[in-house]
Amino acid sequence: MSDAPVRRAGSVWPTLLLISAAWGTTLLWIRLAGGTLAPFPLTFWRAVVALATLGLYLAWRGGMPRARLRDCLVLGTTNGWLPSTLMAFALGRIDTAPAALVAAAMPLILCVLAHLMLPGERLTARSGAGVAIGFGGIALVLGPGVIAASTASVGGLAAMLAVAASYAAGATYGRAARPPDAAATAFGQQTVSLIVSAVCALGLGQDLGPPSSMAVVGAILARGSIASALPIVLYWQLLSRVPAATAGFVDYLIPLWATLIAVTVLGETPQPTALAGGALVLAGIAVATGRIRPGAG
Repeated sequence: MSDAPVRRAGSVWPTLLLISAAWGTTLLWIRLAGGTLAPFPLTFWRAVVALATLGLYLAWRGGMPRARLRDCLVLGTTNGWLPSTLMAFALGRIDTAPAALVAAAMPLILCVLAHLMLPGERLTARSGAGVAIGFGGIALVLGPGVIAASTASVGGLAAMLAVAASYAAGATYGRAARPPDAAATAFGQQTVSLIVSAVCALGLGQDLGPPSSMAVVGAILARGSIASALPIVLYWQLLSRVPAATAGFVDYLIPLWATLIAVTVLGETPQPTALAGGALVLAGIAVATGRIRPGAG
């Protein structure tokens, strides 16, 4: 009996690694496409590609069950147009590696929101200590030394912190609402993202025409399929099979993938203070979720 949960947990690790690696490429694709497109048009075209990908999947699956409108509206904002636009804005002002390290605050913010909104997920002394450690790490990443020694700006770092808060709000809602069908909800989520980003772009006079550069087109295609449609469906399916705490490992792995990509693909060199802050964030997450106990030896 005691071995069964271990086998089940081990069996989900390939899925966790795949989801986190796919989401971990997000900042790369935005970096490659963001120099040509403004944030709202970039979000719009990402949603177009994601909808096309999800539509093909749903057609192959045999149709789309009805999704709840409220789920689509909430998740289309918290996990759709808002963080996508903020990420594009941020990456015009900061390097990819510090952006990924700030985004790692998402599980910490989720702990706080879950404590406030989900009766069964109250903070304990241990998890509160983990949150405090993690936010100490974020303070290091956001510190003036990191900003002065890199291309980072206060506005860009603040935007990435808002991205983490938005995703945490979406995860809190998802834990409470438990959308009935992953793919249908993801399709509705991307539909909301497309509509809102199009309205905002047109309202600001931004061109929604397709990009002319094939490199940008390729980045948008990858952003909408590899880094959006695929991990969204897999993640919601994972949540239907395993406890939220297990699925939450995705959030710990994403910044590691994103930082690795920033260093190996984009050639960035993160500041030592930022890396130390990122390590503290991950340590705080581990403490908050019970993977490390303060003072244990």
